[in-house]
Amino acid sequence: ASEDEKEEVEKGEDGDGDNENNDGGPQPYQIVSVGTEEDAYAFTFHEEKLNKILAKIPPGWKVSVVSVVGAFRTGKSFLLSWFLRYLARDQQSIEGSSDGEKEDADKWYNQFQSLGNDGFDWRGGSDRNTTGIWMWSEPHFISANSSGKKEDIAVVLVDTQGMFDHETTMALTASIFGLSTLLSSYQIYNVDKRIQEDNLQQLALFSEYARMAMTTHDGDDTGKKTSSSSEDVEKPFQLVEFLVRDWQHFDEEDDFDLMEKEVDDYLKKVIAERDAKDLQETREQILGCFEKVSCYAMTHPGFAVTKKKYNGDVNKMDET
Repeated sequence: ASEDEKEEVEKGEDGDGDNENNDGGPQPYQIVSVGTEEDAYAFTFHEEKLNKILAKIPPGWKVSVVSVVGAFRTGKSFLLSWFLRYLARDQQSIEGSSDGEKEDADKWYNQFQSLGNDGFDWRGGSDRNTTGIWMWSEPHFISANSSGKKEDIAVVLVDTQGMFDHETTMALTASIFGLSTLLSSYQIYNVDKRIQEDNLQQLALFSEYARMAMTTHDGDDTGKKTSSSSEDVEKPFQLVEFLVRDWQHFDEEDDFDLMEKEVDDYLKKVIAERDAKDLQETREQILGCFEKVSCYAMTHPGFAVTKKKYNGDVNKMDET
C-alpha cells in the first residue's frame, strides 16, 4: 500500500486508527498513532484495540510482549512477519502433532513458498512504511520450559515506527522507543552489521526516557540510576537483545554452537568496562535498566530481498 492508501486505512470510517480487514481475520492493530505537525505530533492511545487483544488471553496465563525497534527501512516488519509464521507453526505443533511428527517434519521455513504480506505490513524501497506502534490482533499460545518447569505463555508481537527517518523528530523517536520499552518483556533492537557506539548511546538514552516515565507514574525509586554491579537493585525492564542484521564475521556458518559462542564473545567485548567515563556510563545505564542483555546475529538474506519488487518468495533468499 502507498502512504496515501495506508493513511486512508489507518483513519478508517470510524477514525479509530487501525487497518482492520473486512473479514475480521488476524491483522495488526494500531495501538498508538502519531499526529501531525498541526497538533505537535501528539500520541493517541487506542485503548479499545489493546483491550480487544488482551481479552483473548485466558486468566492466569503469563504474557510475553515481543517488540522490534530500530532504524527505519531495516526490515523490522519483515522480521515480525517471519515471527508470525514461526509462532503459527509452533502453535500448530503443540495443538496437533506428536513429538515424533514434529521431529520428522520439514524445517518450518521450508513449508511455504512465499512469506506473503498478510502479516505486519512490509515492503521494499527507501520510504518509511510503519508509523506509530502496532500490535498483532491474535496472541500466540505456547508452552515453554522455564527452570525445568513447563509454563503456558501468551506471546504478543509489537511493531514500531522506525527511528531516524527524515520526518520524525528526536523527541518523537525517543518517545516511541520509550513506549516500546515500557510495553516489552522481550525487546529486540535491530541494528545493521555491528553494534556501534551510537547504538549503545541511543539505547541508554531512550531506556532512560522509559524509566523516567515509569518513575513518574509509580512515584517510587525505580527510576534512579543503578550501576551494573548493583545486582541487588531491581531493574525496571526485562530483556533487550541486539539483533545484528547482515553479520559478516562468522568463521563457520554450519556450526551453530560456534556461531552462538562467537556472538556471545562479541557482545562481551562491546559492553565490557571502559576507561573513558562517558563510555562507561553508557554501559552502566544499559546494564542497570535491563535484567538481561543478549545478542543474536543474522547473515545477509540475499540481495534479491532488498529489491523494491521483492514479493516474499522464499526461494530467492540465500540459504544461510
